[in-house]
Amino acid sequence: MTEKGIIRELRGNLVIIEACKSGACFGCMNMECKPGQGLITAENPKDLPLGGGQMVEVEIPDVSIFRQALAAFLPPALAFAGGFIFIRLLSPTTGEGAAAFMGVILLFAAAFVVYRIRKRKPAENACAITKILPTNQEW
Repeated sequence: MTEKGIIRELRGNLVIIEACKSGACFGCMNMECKPGQGLITAENPKDLPLGGGQMVEVEIPDVSIFRQALAAFLPPALAFAGGFIFIRLLSPTTGEGAAAFMGVILLFAAAFVVYRIRKRKPAENACAITKILPTNQEW
């Protein structure tokens, strides 16, 4: 996935970028990259000559997106299955409604745990600046 943005700050090899308001940002409704609420932090692996106010293209590898999605969705799904199976093993006469209820409770518990872990320890920075764009390009 590629994004465009304007460089707001340089910190060594790390670059703080204000993301553009494009259709690609619609997924999170720009909640993570609104000015003042958090900006994209990217690396400059190509050692491009960067300066404040430049428009750049940032790439986020698909593998990184897949790993983050897997880490977010797999634990709740496994918790639901585990809760459903556990209640059925604990009491074989329990109906499917009660087993599903236990699964849903564990699903939400696991989702909350994943949320809290990601708040305390965000995913590693996988964004990289790929090129400098002309400043007259619309964003």
